[in-house]
Amino acid sequence: MVLIKQIVLLFALSLCFLLHPCNYCIAEDINVELVWQFPNPSWLEIEVRQGVYNLTFNNNERLNLKKNERFILGQSSLVSFLVKDNVLYIISNPNIILIASEGGAFRVREPQKEWLSYSGNLTAIKNKRTWKLINSLDQEEYLKGVVPIEMSNAWAEQGFEALKAQAVAARTYLLKNLDSNKKITDSPNIHQAYLGKTVEGEASKAVEATSGEILVDIFTKEPISVFYSSHNGGFSEETQNVWLNHDPHYTSEPDPFTKGTGGFIDKWRFIIAADTLGQCFGLAPIKSINLKRHPSGRVYEVLLIDWLNNQRIVSGGDFVQKFYPHNKPLSERSFLGRLFSVDYIVPKASRREYNMPFYANEIIYKNVNVYGPVLALFRNSRGDLANRPRNFGIYVFNGKGWGHGVGMSQWGAYNMAKQGYSYEQILYYYYKNSVIAKR
Repeated sequence: MVLIKQIVLLFALSLCFLLHPCNYCIAEDINVELVWQFPNPSWLEIEVRQGVYNLTFNNNERLNLKKNERFILGQSSLVSFLVKDNVLYIISNPNIILIASEGGAFRVREPQKEWLSYSGNLTAIKNKRTWKLINSLDQEEYLKGVVPIEMSNAWAEQGFEALKAQAVAARTYLLKNLDSNKKITDSPNIHQAYLGKTVEGEASKAVEATSGEILVDIFTKEPISVFYSSHNGGFSEETQNVWLNHDPHYTSEPDPFTKGTGGFIDKWRFIIAADTLGQCFGLAPIKSINLKRHPSGRVYEVLLIDWLNNQRIVSGGDFVQKFYPHNKPLSERSFLGRLFSVDYIVPKASRREYNMPFYANEIIYKNVNVYGPVLALFRNSRGDLANRPRNFGIYVFNGKGWGHGVGMSQWGAYNMAKQGYSYEQILYYYYKNSVIAKR
C-alpha cells in the first residue's frame, strides 16, 4: 500500500513537470560512433536503401546515390580508395560524408558479414589503415535502434509499457552521456547498445509514445544517471556496491516482480572441475572457496585456496565474467549475476550416474556414466569443452540474475507491464526520488 501511495504521488508530480518542461534540452541530431559493430573495418560496402544521398569526398568531389545504388570503401598498403560503378577514386582527404536529402536510410557491411541498416547520415573517417564510422541522426530515431536491442520487439504484445519505460530510461541515458561533440557510441561496453534500423519494430511505437520524456531528480530537476540490467535476481543493488559512488535514486531491496521471470537467467547453474578452476586463476586445483557478500547477497569478493595453500582474491564481478557462456560475445554490462552460492563435490572412486544440466553453455548433459562426479560438460584449460573425470572434485555454482542489478530490471519491468502497471509506475518503482519531465 505504501508503494502504491508513493507511485501515485510521483505520478501527480510528473504531470506538473510535463506541463512545465525542465530546462534541459538535447540536440535533435546526435553522432553515434559505430565502434561495437565496426571496430576496425578496412573494407566496407555501403548501399542506399531509402531516399537520395549526396556522397562527398576529397573536399569537393560529389556523387549522387539513389535507392539500391552502392559503393565500396577500401584501404591498401599504399592508398585509400572508393569504388562506384566500377570507377576507382583515390581518396586524399580523410573524411567521406554521405548525406541524405530527406528521410534517408542506408546499410553497411564488411566482407563475409551481414548487412546492418541505419537511418540518417554517415561519415567515414580514415584512421591509419581502417575507417571510423559515425552515424548522424535524429535522437528519437536513434532511440528506435536502442530500445528493441536493450529489450525486445516481441515484448510489445504483453509488455508495451515496459518498452515505454525503457524508452524514457534510454533517452535519459543519452542526455547524460553525450559528449561535447554530441557524440555517443553504439557499444554496450561503453554506453548503451544501438543497432539502428536493423532492429526497428514494434518498440518504435514506445519511443514515439514517450517522445521527449526523461527522468529528472525530484528536487533538483536535473536529469538522473540511469542504470538498468537484464535481471536483478530478485534483489536490486545500490550503486556504491558496484561503482563505489552512492546515488540516492537506487536502493537495495527485494524485487518480487523480477523473481521467477527470465527463464534460465532467473536461476542458473555453472559446473567446473577443481583443477580447471585453479588453472583459470593461475593456481593448483582449488581446495576451498570463501565468499564475501553485500547485504543484498551479492558476492563482492571470492577467496580461492588451492591444494598447495596458495591463495588468490578476486572480485565477484571478475569471477563470474571468467565463466561467461562458452564462445559467446562478451559484454562488460552483460554477465552472470553475482547472486550465487557454491557447493563442492568430493571425488569418489565408485562408478555413479548423475543428472545435472549445464545451463551456462546451454548444453544439457544428462545421465552420464563416468567414474567420479563429472556432472556436466565444462571448460578445460584450453578453453575446450570436456567430459573426462576429474581427480580433485568439482564445484557447482547456483546463481540468480544477469547483470549488475542496479536500477530497472528489464525482466521485472516486463512482468510489471504484464500485470497492468503503467510505464510511469515501472519507472518510479525502480528509480527512487525521480520524476518524468518533458525536455
